[in-house]
Amino acid sequence: MVSDAERAAFDQDGVVCLRNVLTDGEVDHLRQAVTGQMSRLGHSTTGYDFEALARQVWDEGETVETGCANRFDMQAMKTQVRSDTAARPLLEEDPVSGTGPFFYDVAAWQHDRGVRRVAFDSALPEIAASLLDAHYLNFWEDTTFVKAPHTRQKTAFHQDLAYLQIEGDQCVIVWIPLDAASLGNGVTQYVRGSHKWNSVFAPNVFVSQTPIGSSPERRCPDIEAAPGAYDIISFDVEPGDVIVHHVLTVHGAGGNTSDTWRRAMSFRYCGDRVRYLDRPGAIPQVGMSHRLQDGDRLFSADYPLVWPKPWPGFRLAEAFDAQRPGHARSRMR
Repeated sequence: MVSDAERAAFDQDGVVCLRNVLTDGEVDHLRQAVTGQMSRLGHSTTGYDFEALARQVWDEGETVETGCANRFDMQAMKTQVRSDTAARPLLEEDPVSGTGPFFYDVAAWQHDRGVRRVAFDSALPEIAASLLDAHYLNFWEDTTFVKAPHTRQKTAFHQDLAYLQIEGDQCVIVWIPLDAASLGNGVTQYVRGSHKWNSVFAPNVFVSQTPIGSSPERRCPDIEAAPGAYDIISFDVEPGDVIVHHVLTVHGAGGNTSDTWRRAMSFRYCGDRVRYLDRPGAIPQVGMSHRLQDGDRLFSADYPLVWPKPWPGFRLAEAFDAQRPGHARSRMR
């Protein structure tokens, strides 16, 4: 399912764009899941509007308000950003003033059967396993990123490894556009070959380059200040296409200066050489029930084994649902 040329591009560049991977039905499952997530903004414990948060961060006298969302301590984040002498707003130039959301949410797979069907039973697990040369593959998590038309907020360049409670770099992130995406509406951009820099960078807070304070890793380079000094690439994509990048590839995104939405979901897959690591500074996951210790394989219902399949045509999402009676209300979106 992955050509030799595509595999070579991934190995060399740390990112590859694959065309027509998902069906219309699979894309629609994810769109409906995102619509549901956005409808719960303010009432969800995991959904945030980073555009609003950025305005609150840079307004010294404003209190950070996140509704019911509690995954992050955003007031502490504001304090941290404002104490960072190198921090500055990361806003796209746009003659049209917009206030639409930069929406973020996570872990839709835990409650949405449609997302599980795409994450577990689409072409993606086999593709990820092929690119990683993995003997088996665990699904780690999904994340949703939506930028409304004329959302000026950029996504700071960052590297994914230090956000995750893992040891080892046999991991890929699959970026799935749910609308046509290009530089004009904020498609993800990648620093070609950065997965070979032999560096791990501290996670940042997305709306600023400020590192998360508890991470021992060093700060990601200020790529926004001198983009011409780096080999930055991007891909114009349509729904059904996917962009796969290595967990060490540095990437970011501009704002959305267009009149169209830019909805996307990303999936994370880990290969057999990855081990669990309660990494300082990693973002806390939601809904976890495992008791894994540092050095353990990711053998847990929290990290479903999605490849290889026991036989052709096996539908893992259906088997997974049958084993989770507490999730009988899972929606087929």
